Amino acid sequence: MPGRGATVLFDFDGTLVRGDCAAAWLRDLLASHPLRRLAAGLSFPVLKPAFGWWRVAWMPASFYTWLATVGRTDEALAEAREDFLRGCAARREQLLITPAVLRLHAHLAAGDEVVIVTGAEAGLARALWRALGQPEVPVVGSSVRPALGGYIGAEHTVGPRKLVALERAGIRPPFAAVYSDSAIDLPLLCETARPVLVRPDPRSLAAVHKRLRGAFETIL
Repeated sequence: MPGRGATVLFDFDGTLVRGDCAAAWLRDLLASHPLRRLAAGLSFPVLKPAFGWWRVAWMPASFYTWLATVGRTDEALAEAREDFLRGCAARREQLLITPAVLRLHAHLAAGDEVVIVTGAEAGLARALWRALGQPEVPVVGSSVRPALGGYIGAEHTVGPRKLVALERAGIRPPFAAVYSDSAIDLPLLCETARPVLVRPDPRSLAAVHKRLRGAFETIL
Protein backbone atom coordinates (compact mmCIF):
# COMPACT_ATOMS: atom_id res chain seq x y z
CA MET A 1 0.00 0.00 0.00
CA PRO A 2 1.11 3.63 -0.54
CA GLY A 3 3.15 5.14 2.27
CA ARG A 4 1.67 7.75 4.57
CA GLY A 5 1.50 11.13 2.87
CA ALA A 6 2.71 9.73 -0.49
CA THR A 7 -0.64 9.29 -2.20
CA VAL A 8 -2.16 11.57 -4.85
CA LEU A 9 -5.95 11.28 -5.12
CA PHE A 10 -8.05 11.98 -8.21
CA ASP A 11 -11.83 12.11 -8.32
CA PHE A 12 -13.19 10.57 -11.52
CA ASP A 13 -16.45 12.06 -12.86
CA GLY A 14 -16.02 15.73 -13.67
CA THR A 15 -12.31 15.60 -12.84
CA LEU A 16 -10.75 13.07 -15.22
CA VAL A 17 -13.77 12.41 -17.45
CA ARG A 18 -16.69 14.60 -18.44
CA GLY A 19 -20.12 13.72 -17.14
CA ASP A 20 -21.27 10.99 -14.76
CA CYS A 21 -20.23 7.54 -16.00
CA ALA A 22 -22.63 5.57 -13.80
CA ALA A 23 -25.60 7.74 -14.78
CA ALA A 24 -24.67 7.42 -18.46
CA TRP A 25 -24.41 3.64 -18.18
CA LEU A 26 -27.78 3.36 -16.43
CA ARG A 27 -29.39 5.68 -18.98
CA ASP A 28 -28.21 3.31 -21.72
CA LEU A 29 -29.73 0.33 -19.91
CA LEU A 30 -33.01 2.09 -19.18
CA ALA A 31 -33.36 3.49 -22.70
CA SER A 32 -33.06 0.02 -24.22
CA HIS A 33 -36.39 -1.14 -22.76
CA PRO A 34 -39.65 0.86 -23.05
CA LEU A 35 -41.12 -0.24 -19.70
CA ARG A 36 -37.93 0.54 -17.81
CA ARG A 37 -37.76 3.91 -19.58
CA LEU A 38 -41.37 4.65 -18.63
CA ALA A 39 -40.85 3.68 -14.98
CA ALA A 40 -37.73 5.85 -14.78
CA GLY A 41 -39.57 8.81 -16.28
CA LEU A 42 -42.51 8.47 -13.90
CA SER A 43 -40.35 8.08 -10.80
CA PHE A 44 -37.85 10.86 -11.49
CA PRO A 45 -40.08 13.82 -10.47
CA VAL A 46 -40.71 12.08 -7.14
CA LEU A 47 -37.15 10.97 -6.37
CA LYS A 48 -35.28 14.10 -7.43
CA PRO A 49 -36.78 16.55 -4.89
CA ALA A 50 -36.93 13.91 -2.18
CA PHE A 51 -33.30 12.86 -2.34
CA GLY A 52 -31.37 15.68 -3.96
CA TRP A 53 -28.47 15.50 -6.43
CA TRP A 54 -27.64 12.19 -8.13
CA ARG A 55 -24.00 12.31 -7.13
CA VAL A 56 -24.70 12.53 -3.39
CA ALA A 57 -28.02 10.71 -3.05
CA TRP A 58 -27.68 6.95 -2.75
CA MET A 59 -31.33 5.92 -2.59
CA PRO A 60 -32.36 7.18 -6.06
CA ALA A 61 -29.09 5.90 -7.54
CA SER A 62 -29.75 2.51 -5.97
CA PHE A 63 -33.34 2.46 -7.23
CA TYR A 64 -32.32 3.25 -10.81
CA THR A 65 -29.55 0.66 -10.61
CA TRP A 66 -32.13 -1.94 -9.66
CA LEU A 67 -34.60 -0.75 -12.32
CA ALA A 68 -31.93 -0.95 -15.02
CA THR A 69 -30.67 -4.40 -14.01
CA VAL A 70 -33.69 -6.34 -12.72
CA GLY A 71 -34.44 -9.40 -14.84
CA ARG A 72 -31.20 -9.19 -16.78
CA THR A 73 -28.62 -11.96 -16.56
CA ASP A 74 -25.04 -11.20 -15.62
CA GLU A 75 -24.04 -12.24 -19.14
CA ALA A 76 -26.49 -9.79 -20.72
CA LEU A 77 -25.30 -7.00 -18.41
CA ALA A 78 -21.67 -7.74 -19.24
CA GLU A 79 -22.42 -7.61 -22.96
CA ALA A 80 -24.32 -4.33 -22.58
CA ARG A 81 -21.47 -2.86 -20.57
CA GLU A 82 -18.96 -3.78 -23.26
CA ASP A 83 -21.15 -1.99 -25.81
CA PHE A 84 -21.24 1.05 -23.54
CA LEU A 85 -17.47 1.02 -23.08
CA ARG A 86 -16.88 0.72 -26.83
CA GLY A 87 -19.08 3.76 -27.36
CA CYS A 88 -17.10 5.69 -24.75
CA ALA A 89 -13.79 4.65 -26.31
CA ALA A 90 -14.99 6.04 -29.64
CA ARG A 91 -15.50 9.41 -27.92
CA ARG A 92 -12.22 9.30 -26.02
CA GLU A 93 -11.09 12.82 -26.87
CA GLN A 94 -14.47 14.25 -25.90
CA LEU A 95 -14.65 12.43 -22.59
CA LEU A 96 -11.17 12.94 -21.18
CA ILE A 97 -10.45 16.19 -19.34
CA THR A 98 -6.98 16.62 -20.77
CA PRO A 99 -5.34 19.00 -18.23
CA ALA A 100 -6.24 16.73 -15.31
CA VAL A 101 -5.25 13.57 -17.19
CA LEU A 102 -1.87 15.13 -18.00
CA ARG A 103 -1.40 15.92 -14.30
CA LEU A 104 -2.14 12.30 -13.43
CA HIS A 105 0.45 11.13 -15.97
CA ALA A 106 2.96 13.61 -14.56
CA HIS A 107 2.44 12.29 -11.03
CA LEU A 108 2.98 8.73 -12.24
CA ALA A 109 6.14 9.77 -14.10
CA ALA A 110 7.40 11.39 -10.89
CA GLY A 111 6.93 8.13 -9.03
CA ASP A 112 3.91 9.23 -7.02
CA GLU A 113 1.28 6.73 -5.88
CA VAL A 114 -1.92 7.71 -7.70
CA VAL A 115 -5.36 6.50 -6.63
CA ILE A 116 -8.72 7.27 -8.27
CA VAL A 117 -11.44 7.61 -5.63
CA THR A 118 -14.95 7.96 -6.98
CA GLY A 119 -18.64 7.82 -6.19
CA ALA A 120 -19.10 5.67 -9.30
CA GLU A 121 -19.13 1.89 -9.00
CA ALA A 122 -15.47 0.92 -8.83
CA GLY A 123 -15.58 -1.77 -11.52
CA LEU A 124 -17.30 0.50 -14.02
CA ALA A 125 -14.88 3.37 -13.39
CA ARG A 126 -11.89 1.02 -13.69
CA ALA A 127 -13.20 -0.48 -16.94
CA LEU A 128 -13.97 2.94 -18.43
CA TRP A 129 -10.54 4.29 -17.52
CA ARG A 130 -8.98 1.27 -19.23
CA ALA A 131 -11.27 1.61 -22.28
CA LEU A 132 -10.10 5.20 -22.64
CA GLY A 133 -6.53 3.94 -22.99
CA GLN A 134 -5.27 5.16 -19.63
CA PRO A 135 -2.68 3.59 -17.30
CA GLU A 136 -3.66 1.12 -14.59
CA VAL A 137 -4.05 2.78 -11.20
CA PRO A 138 -5.93 1.65 -8.08
CA VAL A 139 -9.62 2.63 -8.06
CA VAL A 140 -11.61 3.00 -4.85
CA GLY A 141 -15.31 3.46 -5.45
CA SER A 142 -18.89 2.48 -4.75
CA SER A 143 -20.18 -1.08 -4.86
CA VAL A 144 -23.41 -2.90 -5.69
CA ARG A 145 -24.96 -6.17 -4.55
CA PRO A 146 -27.66 -8.53 -5.86
CA ALA A 147 -31.20 -7.89 -4.60
CA LEU A 148 -34.74 -8.69 -5.80
CA GLY A 149 -33.63 -9.99 -9.17
CA GLY A 150 -31.33 -7.08 -9.96
CA TYR A 151 -28.60 -5.01 -8.30
CA ILE A 152 -28.79 -2.24 -5.71
CA GLY A 153 -26.21 -0.06 -4.03
CA ALA A 154 -24.10 -1.62 -1.29
CA GLU A 155 -21.87 1.37 -0.53
CA HIS A 156 -21.79 4.91 -1.92
CA THR A 157 -18.34 6.48 -1.63
CA VAL A 158 -19.04 10.21 -1.64
CA GLY A 159 -17.86 13.00 0.66
CA PRO A 160 -16.54 11.70 3.99
CA ARG A 161 -17.35 8.14 2.98
CA LYS A 162 -14.45 8.33 0.54
CA LEU A 163 -12.13 8.63 3.55
CA VAL A 164 -13.74 5.55 5.10
CA ALA A 165 -13.30 3.54 1.89
CA LEU A 166 -9.69 4.71 1.53
CA GLU A 167 -8.95 3.78 5.13
CA ARG A 168 -10.31 0.31 4.51
CA ALA A 169 -7.89 0.03 1.56
CA GLY A 170 -5.01 1.08 3.79
CA ILE A 171 -4.74 4.58 2.29
CA ARG A 172 -4.66 7.30 4.94
CA PRO A 173 -4.18 11.08 5.08
CA PRO A 174 -2.37 13.34 4.76
CA PHE A 175 -2.34 13.11 0.97
CA ALA A 176 0.34 14.59 -1.27
CA ALA A 177 -2.33 16.18 -3.51
CA VAL A 178 -6.08 15.88 -4.10
CA TYR A 179 -7.81 16.69 -7.39
CA SER A 180 -11.59 17.16 -7.57
CA ASP A 181 -14.19 19.22 -9.40
CA SER A 182 -16.58 19.54 -6.47
CA ALA A 183 -17.01 20.85 -2.94
CA ILE A 184 -18.49 17.42 -2.16
CA ASP A 185 -14.87 16.35 -1.81
CA LEU A 186 -13.95 18.94 0.82
CA PRO A 187 -13.30 16.16 3.36
CA LEU A 188 -10.46 15.03 1.06
CA LEU A 189 -9.35 18.50 0.01
CA CYS A 190 -8.89 19.40 3.69
CA GLU A 191 -6.46 16.49 4.12
CA THR A 192 -3.77 17.77 1.77
CA ALA A 193 -1.42 20.71 1.49
CA ARG A 194 -2.06 20.69 -2.27
CA PRO A 195 -5.80 20.82 -3.04
CA VAL A 196 -6.63 21.25 -6.74
CA LEU A 197 -10.04 22.09 -8.19
CA VAL A 198 -10.64 20.96 -11.77
CA ARG A 199 -13.17 22.95 -13.82
CA PRO A 200 -15.34 23.70 -10.76
CA ASP A 201 -18.81 25.20 -11.05
CA PRO A 202 -19.33 28.55 -9.28
CA ARG A 203 -21.06 26.97 -6.29
CA SER A 204 -18.23 24.53 -5.61
CA LEU A 205 -15.61 27.21 -6.21
CA ALA A 206 -17.26 29.49 -3.65
CA ALA A 207 -17.66 26.71 -1.07
CA VAL A 208 -14.05 25.55 -1.38
CA HIS A 209 -12.78 29.14 -1.31
CA LYS A 210 -14.71 29.78 1.90
CA ARG A 211 -13.40 26.64 3.60
CA LEU A 212 -9.80 26.76 2.39
CA ARG A 213 -9.54 30.56 2.30
CA GLY A 214 -8.21 30.56 -1.23
CA ALA A 215 -5.36 28.14 -0.52
CA PHE A 216 -5.94 25.90 -3.51
CA GLU A 217 -5.10 25.64 -7.20
CA THR A 218 -7.68 25.75 -9.98
CA ILE A 219 -7.42 24.00 -13.35
CA LEU A 220 -9.85 25.32 -15.97
